[in-house]
Amino acid sequence: MSTFIFTKLHDSRINAKTVFGFAVATGLGTLLAAYPLVGLAAVPVCLALYWFFRWCRLQMEWWQMLVLLALTPAVILNYGFDNFAVGAGRFNFPVGDLLMFLALILVAWRFGQSAIKRILLDPPVACLMALLLMSFCHLLIDIPRYGFYAVRDSSKFFEAVILILGVMWAQNPLNLQLLKRWLFYVVLINLVYSYTFNWGEKIQAMSPNVGVFHPVPLFGNYQQTGLWLLLGVIYLLWIAPSIVRWPGWILMLLAAAQLGGLAIVQSRSTYVGIAVVLLVLVYFRENKKLIGFSSTIACGFGVLLALLLVVSALGIKLQGRVGPVTLSFIEEQAKTVLAVGNPNMRMAQDVDRADMYGEAWDRLRSSPTNMMVGEGFGQVLVNLLSEEGIPVREPHNSSLSVLARLGLVGLSFWLLFIVLVLVRYVRALRMRSASEGDTATLLWLFLCFLLYLLTASVQPTFEFSHGSMPFYFLVGLGIGIMGQREYSFEPESFRVRAPRTVSA
Repeated sequence: MSTFIFTKLHDSRINAKTVFGFAVATGLGTLLAAYPLVGLAAVPVCLALYWFFRWCRLQMEWWQMLVLLALTPAVILNYGFDNFAVGAGRFNFPVGDLLMFLALILVAWRFGQSAIKRILLDPPVACLMALLLMSFCHLLIDIPRYGFYAVRDSSKFFEAVILILGVMWAQNPLNLQLLKRWLFYVVLINLVYSYTFNWGEKIQAMSPNVGVFHPVPLFGNYQQTGLWLLLGVIYLLWIAPSIVRWPGWILMLLAAAQLGGLAIVQSRSTYVGIAVVLLVLVYFRENKKLIGFSSTIACGFGVLLALLLVVSALGIKLQGRVGPVTLSFIEEQAKTVLAVGNPNMRMAQDVDRADMYGEAWDRLRSSPTNMMVGEGFGQVLVNLLSEEGIPVREPHNSSLSVLARLGLVGLSFWLLFIVLVLVRYVRALRMRSASEGDTATLLWLFLCFLLYLLTASVQPTFEFSHGSMPFYFLVGLGIGIMGQREYSFEPESFRVRAPRTVSA
């Protein structure tokens, strides 16, 4: 009898999805027991992921699942997920980074070192690897002096290897289609999440605290929500029509709702981002997209006005990140970008940033060594506390942070990386517009690149994993798409196994 059972077990195939589903169910049960709020929130998230996989009707490879499992909460929960860590005692490791680096190991094992080396030799990637090497040299000195804080400050350079995952993902058209469908869910979830901003403090109070260095609420953080609302607008207008069979007016209404969410988040960089999108469309002569985007902006004002009328009739006052959600306040805030608005509002928002820039610059020019190769990692660059009483370690400018940490040498590599990617995008978009016409995906990725850099010029975007992980992955995705055409990569080096169709 035992031999019969053993033979049956040996002959049967263990379905990987069944094992994964059992693990997810076990994890949900544990979360419900330990953190009821987290568990209840995880249930709809897991259901959404289940329907996502059913909708795609494709079997992803394990490394792809790990990538999406890391990127989804990084985009939605942002700062909260950055601090979601596992470990014991003083050694805690962020889950997002662990998932990404595990995916990278699986990719290296799956495709071999030759494919990875070829990616690393690409000039933009080589610039990032130079920054990583400089960071490693600094850490040999800084870790004994400052401990794990030095590793934390250098994470934006080590997370650059995530770019490899984006390049590998781009090598199969089926993978690109699957990623676009994933983006559809992310955009919708982020839209719903943004409209909870008015109850953010209550959500944080009910949320469990997580953290590597200090406790942070897992839910109720909106650091990158505005950026992804703007990216969601152009995604729904340009890419979503090829993914879903929804009527065009519904997609346009959802895009307008994304713009309405910007009025709640109240991020000035996204107002500038709207102008950047318009200028890029004009530059590449994308007239149809320009008209559609401009019409959506007008529709967005209509959605915002309707929302304000409804909440006013119900006696509800909406409070945004900076001030009340009213058309007059949004107008005044937008004027501060051009330095023509209320001077008191400009001073309140810009004085801290100016102080941070001054402190970082003073530290940089304190010695020739700091000026050339930076002062390394582990030190606090600015003496400022956030509203929660948490030290603000970095100036609100990622490029200035690169200069302070790695000096003029590091900044040169960073700027060269930006220029190389920028030139490559412009050249590829010009060639595609002349030959293929379907520029939606590449144009969206190009705007992701520009809008992330715009946000990073006024925020410490890449100093946190919720900014650097999606950025590097999407940059890698764009490099992979353009590399297929410009450099004629050999299929044997990069071919990704075609996913098998899953039965209904």
